[in-house]
Amino acid sequence: MAYLHGIEIKETPRPVVLAVGDTAIIGLVGIAPRGKVNEPVLVTSLAQARADFGEDIGGFTIPAALEVIFSRVSAKVIVVNVLDNEDAEALMDSDKMTLAAGYWATGIGKATLPETAEYSGEISAGLEQLLHTEDLIGMKPNIIIAPGYSQLDAVLPKMASVATLLNGLAVVDVAADSVTAALAARASGAYAISSASVVLCYPRAIRYNSHEEEKQPCALSVFWAAAKASRDAEMGYWYSPSNSEFTSILSAEVAVRSSLTDPAADTNLLNAQGIVTLFRRAGSGYRIWGNWTAAFPTEKTPDVMIAPRAVRMAIREALIDAAINYLDKTNITRIGIDMILNDVNAFIRNMVGNGILNPGSECAFDGNKNTATEIAQGHLTFTLTEVFAPSLDKLTFEEVIDLEALTF
Repeated sequence: MAYLHGIEIKETPRPVVLAVGDTAIIGLVGIAPRGKVNEPVLVTSLAQARADFGEDIGGFTIPAALEVIFSRVSAKVIVVNVLDNEDAEALMDSDKMTLAAGYWATGIGKATLPETAEYSGEISAGLEQLLHTEDLIGMKPNIIIAPGYSQLDAVLPKMASVATLLNGLAVVDVAADSVTAALAARASGAYAISSASVVLCYPRAIRYNSHEEEKQPCALSVFWAAAKASRDAEMGYWYSPSNSEFTSILSAEVAVRSSLTDPAADTNLLNAQGIVTLFRRAGSGYRIWGNWTAAFPTEKTPDVMIAPRAVRMAIREALIDAAINYLDKTNITRIGIDMILNDVNAFIRNMVGNGILNPGSECAFDGNKNTATEIAQGHLTFTLTEVFAPSLDKLTFEEVIDLEALTF
């Protein structure tokens, strides 16, 4: 080493910093009047949405969804259009969707769609493509929507499967003509799903389509996705999108009676079965309403609430991202184990300090779970304890009438 009478500066290895990335990238699979087909496209603005997939023509799902999302929030949406441009043109007359028995020819949002426009196989294939977007465009969605088609028997389970693999949430619309029918549907069939990776929504919302200058229905899942992206950006991913108001919602397609105090009100009946709905109170607009995933009411622990579920998803993604810095670069020594513990617990303490997790959350190394045989195979097991902060779903005030205070 050369002689130096002075100071030498050396850069040492940097500690791993666990961080949470994008928590509300929307994966949208549907149909459009034009645009690329069966190819994931990243859309980041309303201008791009219109240029890539055409104007908001009623009966097509992609333009309507992008109008709702970008009118609410600046978001990242990965779009897969599954309808060939020629087939799309065949559905239109004078730049409007043709009608069949008074309904759009595509029949989107109905429990049963016309055989010629059902597209469940195409939608399922489009959902499969979302699994490969990290390789194709450098990011993956964690909010999965297929408005107008998510209610189909072949599509719903595929959405749930894809969401689980992507460590995200599938937002599914319940197709029913009344609240009573929606509750009955929840009890049997495809909607009788108990999964913390699925959010159920009912009913559709009525919005104004400025392109066609008329009121039209739109899947509530689209508004939920917009609310989630907006709430994440404004407050943080650890807050529920429930109680997000939309001035763009003119009404619910099906009447839903709202109440903060009546357990028999439609909003409470739907929420009690794990269905997110629309709430309206005099003097304000319509709000997304509901804190639970479809795992409720089968499971009633905090981790099946939407907000804690999002926290759990974020923690998993942070650990997965950090793992690349540990694997093959860390030898199994006490120092190596302590390094991982320190990194993860610094991340957890930061979450506790920000009110994302409650005290008691920690990462620990249990020697009993790490046998010599496992360690010899290069395998370590760390135990992560998460104490979630549940969303405030119910607030009780106890009234006390104090007669003693009447004594003067």
